[in-house]
Amino acid sequence: MYIYKKKKILVLGAGLTGLSCINYFISLNIFPKLNDSRNLNINIVPNGIEFFFGKFNKYWILNSDLIIISPGINSYHPYILEAKKKKIEIINDIELFCREVVNKKIIAVTGTNGKTTVVSLLFKIFKSYNLNVSLGGNIGVPVLNLLTNNSDIYILELSSFNLEYVFSLKTTCSVILNVTYDHMDRYPNGFYDYLYTKFKIFNNSEYSIISYKDKKSLFKNFFDNSIITFGINYGDYNLNIIKDYLYFNCLNNNCININKINLKGINNYINILVVICICKIFNIPEKNILYKISNFSNLPHRFNIVCKKKGVLWINDSKSTNIGSVISALNNFNNIKGKIWLLMGGDDKKVDFNNFLKPFLLNFNNLLICCFGKSKEKIYNLIPNISYKFDILENVFKYIFDKVKYNDIVLFSPACSSLDQYKNYEERGEDFINLVNKYK
Repeated sequence: MYIYKKKKILVLGAGLTGLSCINYFISLNIFPKLNDSRNLNINIVPNGIEFFFGKFNKYWILNSDLIIISPGINSYHPYILEAKKKKIEIINDIELFCREVVNKKIIAVTGTNGKTTVVSLLFKIFKSYNLNVSLGGNIGVPVLNLLTNNSDIYILELSSFNLEYVFSLKTTCSVILNVTYDHMDRYPNGFYDYLYTKFKIFNNSEYSIISYKDKKSLFKNFFDNSIITFGINYGDYNLNIIKDYLYFNCLNNNCININKINLKGINNYINILVVICICKIFNIPEKNILYKISNFSNLPHRFNIVCKKKGVLWINDSKSTNIGSVISALNNFNNIKGKIWLLMGGDDKKVDFNNFLKPFLLNFNNLLICCFGKSKEKIYNLIPNISYKFDILENVFKYIFDKVKYNDIVLFSPACSSLDQYKNYEERGEDFINLVNKYK
């Protein structure tokens, strides 16, 4: 039992997560302070809460007993580093949640890409089997809001930011879908700092699930034989793609026609494999699994076909915010007759494209790259002889709309954050869709 009553508690960040923490403490009749560096509307603050908006309050931070930090706040902020030196306890909403649900089953899913697809499909399958289940975390529902549901099973989508200040996570099964270079602006010590943060999800996990490829490369020094692996052709749970069929080694009725499922793309076939693995752990019948898989569609802005007009395929993959996602998207087009017009750009988050993306792009002899936004020069300089640069996305359309030909593919997979020119990747994706409809 954790005692918070006599502690000086500060909630750092007043977004959805921070406010869920405030409401959690109020339910315990505890009234912490609230601090955010942004100038926010004071009407969001519940009655009885002392708040400070506009900048981080150094005095409050360094004179707290307990800080609840929101995922958007960088752990390397000077005030946070000072607080750590003073041995001030710093945790997050996931840690508060884990302290409350010690006797519940938790499924935790992380990965650079694919998290939301996996947890959303899992949730639909579990609900179809009438399990008492809740879904939250990085998907947009603060985990503390789930406590009132009193569920038997909690499915959590967790980013690396969510895992930074978690110490009590205990799961029935935890998954790392994949790890590729991302958020290097957040992890100044480099990729392995990011990797180790992801790896925390396996602490106190009954079943640890990871791709066969990543176990053999990134995580080879960390595991014994107790983990479950997945992959194409290799792993405890594996699949073969032969013509139009997925063959699963883990299902009795092990064949699914690709044309009869709505999810498209090799990365999504891997996501399906992970979902099957978890469902098997929870003894869910195959008929429930297969029915929901067949009827589950790609989530918005994730490799969605906008239209095919005059033989040109237009694909919206605006959720692509890192190298791994654009590589996954391009892996679906190894043998096409036309050109691939790859639209990339945004805020690159200090990722090294030259070492980790350029060698992959050079494998395509039919690729043309259209760069836009903050990172256009950096992307353009990867392969200048096949690249074109523009300030905004609409200028890309003005250039290519009369140049694309039959059998070409226009792939909007930016590989960057959207925050240089848009509120979020959803707004960026809607802009792409609107431009397709305007120029097609």
